[in-house]
Amino acid sequence: MITKKGWDQSLMMSLFKKEATYDAAVVINATNFCTMKGHSDYDPDWADTVVDDLDAVTGSEYATEQEITEQGFKFGYEEARARPNAIIGMVAGAFGGLTATQDGAFVAYKHKGNPAAVGAAIPSFNVIGKKGGIQYLHNGCKVNSVEISGEEGGPVKLSAEIIGSGTRAVDATGFVAKISEPRLYSRYTKIWREASTAISIDATLTQGLENISSGTPTSMGPRVKSWRWKFMNNFEEQRGHGGAGVLQDLDPGRRGVELGLTVLFNDNTELNHYLNQTALALELDCKHATLIAAGGSFYYGFQIIVPKFQLKKAPHPKGGVGDSLTQDFEILIMDDGTNPISIFEGYNAKAAYFAV
Repeated sequence: MITKKGWDQSLMMSLFKKEATYDAAVVINATNFCTMKGHSDYDPDWADTVVDDLDAVTGSEYATEQEITEQGFKFGYEEARARPNAIIGMVAGAFGGLTATQDGAFVAYKHKGNPAAVGAAIPSFNVIGKKGGIQYLHNGCKVNSVEISGEEGGPVKLSAEIIGSGTRAVDATGFVAKISEPRLYSRYTKIWREASTAISIDATLTQGLENISSGTPTSMGPRVKSWRWKFMNNFEEQRGHGGAGVLQDLDPGRRGVELGLTVLFNDNTELNHYLNQTALALELDCKHATLIAAGGSFYYGFQIIVPKFQLKKAPHPKGGVGDSLTQDFEILIMDDGTNPISIFEGYNAKAAYFAV
């Protein structure tokens, strides 16, 4: 027999066009869809509810019937060496959208935003996956969570959890061309921290420069061993009645944001921040060396700003004989009453994500 190969798979998402209504199909073309590249194995969970009659009296020792009562769809999207398109698309989906600004007349854009207001709709989109020669279209997909992370000397990583309505159909549409973008690495990432009354978040962010201080913030980049930022919608599945066995919507629950850092130990500065319960702000700025458009001013990359957090646990130095001491920051991200809980800005050559 001719075996099927695991490398022969494709994944396409309508990141540039949201569904007109939840669970609706999006026109499949290169304007609306993008074929993903450099991701982990596409291994979706058809999270169906399947029932049988083994627990009922049927006159048989064994089950006699089985049926699918509810359809489901979930999968984890990961890029071990992330590119801007996927990062921006997943954050836009999780936040509820981003606002684009063009770099003059050049084909280069920055996409800025923060989590949607309570009660605002989160965009839904379509996913088309092909593996083992089997191709299906899935409607009603939303980004439940997105995590961006990095380690010293390594790449920026992306992971996201996507949940669909369960609507699925056999599909044979050709996949659109993949987007050509550079990968992002820790060597392009600068990290700053500011404290207390010196925290000041710029209304307009500048790539490659700090945007969180009224003075001179602490440059933490050389000390950072690893970092991670995660945003979670914690969707509640709305099935209701009359939904034809699929979700009728996904509604955010109580949303959450996480931030983690492991840094080289330097002195008692961070311990004092814990003891004094000092308000802190952090900026992650990943600016690739490649201009998006020749003659323009935007570079591929992203910025994440956390306007306020505090250390939840004393960051004591860790390590044994022969080790360089490190500190783990256990962090509580907080509402400062003025700024969004997190601010994101991504840069690439795409004009818009989840357009109407």
